[in-house]
Amino acid sequence: MHKKYLLLSSLMSASFALSNPASAASIINGNFATDLSGWSTVTNGGSAQWDAGKAVLSTGSDVAAQSSVLVQGDDGLFSFSSPITLGAKDNLFKFDAVFSVLATDALESGGGFADNLQVWLYDSMDSSLDTRIATIDAATFNSSFSFDLSSFIGRSVAFSFELNDENDGFNSQVALNNVRIEPVPVPGAWWMFVTGLFGLSGNWLRNNLKNSILKTLN
Repeated sequence: MHKKYLLLSSLMSASFALSNPASAASIINGNFATDLSGWSTVTNGGSAQWDAGKAVLSTGSDVAAQSSVLVQGDDGLFSFSSPITLGAKDNLFKFDAVFSVLATDALESGGGFADNLQVWLYDSMDSSLDTRIATIDAATFNSSFSFDLSSFIGRSVAFSFELNDENDGFNSQVALNNVRIEPVPVPGAWWMFVTGLFGLSGNWLRNNLKNSILKTLN
């Protein structure tokens, strides 16, 4: 019986360890509950502001690279005073983004690429590891995004959303929300626990039945 309790305890510990990974990094105010605290903004002709639980980046008049930037883990000047250290289970960078095309821009000819949002990871110690995670066209309809961070585990980094105003003839806007770092889901953790529990219950019933039969025969 003691061995069964030990096995049950081990199964429970394993399931909790798989479903609750340690040393997880976190994004500060990733749901933009009341403002943009925890984030730094940099603008180049565009704007970055809080609006109803979202961070809203907008382009401005004419063409401008990085017209509106939202960054965490750095102040926008690459000083990295508070970088984000990615732990062993920080495998996924996720966020929601809803794009809007605003009014036409009279200062743009309309002959260039579409406005776009670039998502960057900047390494605090080695700029050669700086990586553009994604370039998302401002005309996209997809609102939920997930990107693999497994190759950056153990690094101290900053994440940046950079809205680029291209020469497409329009101004664009993106509303960001639910920015977070998550582990890869492990759906089998609780199933392992439940399976082990049923196995122990089966052994207990068989032993009780065996003991009852022996008592009857004696």
